[in-house]
Amino acid sequence: MNATHQYLFDAARAARLGDPPPPAPGIHDLVVLRAARDRRRFARVLAGRPARGGLRTALIRAVLFGAALFGASRSGPSRTALSRTAPSRPAPAPCRRPAD
Repeated sequence: MNATHQYLFDAARAARLGDPPPPAPGIHDLVVLRAARDRRRFARVLAGRPARGGLRTALIRAVLFGAALFGASRSGPSRTALSRTAPSRPAPAPCRRPAD
């Protein structure tokens, strides 16, 4: 028996007893997902970590670890492509004052 069958049985029983019907399956899924996300963010704040960016950081770490583990290919992402730091630039040439 799946959730839809159970819902139909409960709705029929509620109609027979004169009670209000139960909520349909899937109605509160988004509410539950948002509550789980908020709880995860709250736990991160209590632990002293940033509340946002944990999933993105974990995915980047997984991509970098996977590239290092299986050998980086030319077509795959590289460590510098996913780096948040600015690319290094050569130092400017020193300025020289003209001789007097």
